[in-house]
Amino acid sequence: MHWDSILAAVLSLAVVIGLLIFFLKPHWTLKIIVWLLRHTVVNLRVIGGANIPESGPVLIVSNHVSLIDLLLIQSISPRPVRFMIQQEVLEFVPTRFIFWYLGVIKVPNLRRPKAMQRFFERSRAELRKGGVLCLFPEGGISGNGGLMRFKSGVAPLLPAGVQVSVIPVRIGMLWGRLFTIFRGKLKYQKPRTLPVQFNLNIGDPVSPELSAFQLRQRISELGAEAEMGPQPNEVPIHTAFALRAKRHPFAVTYYDADGTRVTNFEMLVRAAILSKKIRALDIGESGYVGVLMPNCTVLASLMLGVMYSDRTPAVINFSAGADVALEAARRAGISVILTSRKFLAKLGWEAAPEMVFLEDVAKSVTKREKKRAALRILLLPRRMLVRRLAPLSGFNVQRQAVLLFSSGSTGRPKAVMLTHRNINCDLWAFWRVIVWSKADRIVGNLPLFHAYGFTVEFAFPAMSGTPTVYVVNPLDSAGVVKAIEEFNITILTATPTFLQNYIRKAKPEQLRPLRLVITGAEKLRPELAAKFRALTGLEIIEGYGCTELSPIVTINLCNSIFQLGRHADHPGSIGTPLPGIHVRVVDPDTGFELGPDQPGRMQVKSGIVMKGYLNDPEQTRNVLRDGYYDTGDIARIDQDGYVYITGRASRFSKIGGEMVPHELVEQAIAKIRGREEREVAVTGRGDAKRGERLVVFYTPDDLDPAAIVEALRGEKMPNLWIPKAEDFVKIDHLPLLGSGKLDLKKLRQLADGL
Repeated sequence: MHWDSILAAVLSLAVVIGLLIFFLKPHWTLKIIVWLLRHTVVNLRVIGGANIPESGPVLIVSNHVSLIDLLLIQSISPRPVRFMIQQEVLEFVPTRFIFWYLGVIKVPNLRRPKAMQRFFERSRAELRKGGVLCLFPEGGISGNGGLMRFKSGVAPLLPAGVQVSVIPVRIGMLWGRLFTIFRGKLKYQKPRTLPVQFNLNIGDPVSPELSAFQLRQRISELGAEAEMGPQPNEVPIHTAFALRAKRHPFAVTYYDADGTRVTNFEMLVRAAILSKKIRALDIGESGYVGVLMPNCTVLASLMLGVMYSDRTPAVINFSAGADVALEAARRAGISVILTSRKFLAKLGWEAAPEMVFLEDVAKSVTKREKKRAALRILLLPRRMLVRRLAPLSGFNVQRQAVLLFSSGSTGRPKAVMLTHRNINCDLWAFWRVIVWSKADRIVGNLPLFHAYGFTVEFAFPAMSGTPTVYVVNPLDSAGVVKAIEEFNITILTATPTFLQNYIRKAKPEQLRPLRLVITGAEKLRPELAAKFRALTGLEIIEGYGCTELSPIVTINLCNSIFQLGRHADHPGSIGTPLPGIHVRVVDPDTGFELGPDQPGRMQVKSGIVMKGYLNDPEQTRNVLRDGYYDTGDIARIDQDGYVYITGRASRFSKIGGEMVPHELVEQAIAKIRGREEREVAVTGRGDAKRGERLVVFYTPDDLDPAAIVEALRGEKMPNLWIPKAEDFVKIDHLPLLGSGKLDLKKLRQLADGL
């Protein structure tokens, strides 16, 4: 027998075996496909694989973000998995053969009771035989990568008298990478990196009696747990910038609104020189270097320089005033503050002993130092360069990235410690949901002492390379509008108060480049949203966050990313948690988790939760419990997973034994007035008879307190919620913080002084 005959026989046998496997063992085919993908373009990280039983009936309950989900779930089960797919998805023509081949079980429409009964009987029969089923309770593929509403629990699927293991699975880091279905069409999005990163977190068995809402909450929690620790190939912020600058030295990431542009190479040289100068400073034992500068490219290089020196930047909140800001810095043990004489003069501050002026640092830099830094950056390989620049922090994401000071809206500012893992977790989640492209541009209008400014307008550009244009003063509305027009800004973030000012200065054509506008820090007024929609055709997307959470927690995304920025679902909501972030609402008294639409204290679990408050272990223990951060906000979560803020626990008055929410009273007055801008602020003060009474501070001359009280009664508000006309107080302007939030501490002081 000739060798060619032997080879032909072997190939024929291989083809026969392959066809037999393909037609008789579909799950083997899926495993082979996944094996090939995992060794080429996919990096699949599985957590809790041992939780899938090797024998006995199993019902897997998973979220559904892509057509690839079936491959991933089959890969984690040692036995064949029968998938239960909604009839609407099965009817999608391009995938009919795949579903037929896999032998999926069709989930009929709820309006067909007989078909639904047959579906239940078939599912129960499969489980009685000891099979493995998989249910996607959302009923379809997520339109925005987040969890959608779970349509039902699993109890009706389970046969009586049979113990079935119900296993929750969360599929993460997938949306926007491969395939999904939108309006009956197959949609593909090019992966940002190869290999594509996926993770599957498989939880412990759960009770089959859990409601649909409880199942959804458990899978959401699995998502948060999967991203608590460092992720594959994760690096700190300054390392990400160095690696990107080496790959794209002539690209520009950071601009000034006056037209100043600094290439990545120039930025890296600046930061490297600064890091050497900072190492020579005596910063004491704290490890912090204070940074007191407005938004500009110099500030970006300074932040990177502090990080490369293996120190932690502590960004000074200059809007709080010299006394408050410097006292907070000294309380944190900061002995060196980098600033400039020019900026100090603009603030009207006196020089302090801790201050080191950048004008003096610049004069001390020699030509030789510049040449050496440039040559080192040019010649050293990327990872070696990072090890030389930042030997201690270059590849440690658990180190602190920044020290930020909370707004102090309710009291003395707290020093919040955020790690690189915290920031990375948040910006990756943000990156996933905004449908980012290389055409995007960000305006850097929020100061970097603001957590949102630091994460989105400094760290995110460093990581992604998104060009960012810095505006020195966020109150410079004309300057912000001009930057949007001249630099083709596509993403704008601001508080409603700032947005109101921008609209006043803008013509429709100046805002035309925008595709996504996100607001937070205070309640978005419907009148402002309507005016912005009329001006631009865009919806203002409301979000929620706080410094302790790095800061973004939720964004009110529409149900499809393909309509992002032009449509918002669930008006009045702050949205659903970003991927990898879990939100729950608990009873304020018992601490037990509440069900849908029940108001309680809002708590967050995720890799975004801060390390803690500096030098304040007691306050840290008060807000961090069992992996959750207690926000202090009162909220509810609806069946779809959208979160609604009722108010802050500190923004209630207890009148006659009942809790009266200040923000709802403000909203009611704003609705009566029909104005776009904030005109009133409600707080409380002591009352001998009822414990507390409401005080309404207002600014417009044409506001008639008696008419407002009468209108509130006409709205049928509870009597305790209606302030008395004599408790309306006219003031010149409402007290605001630099972030645009109400200064609640100052507001209370004004009320107590009446």
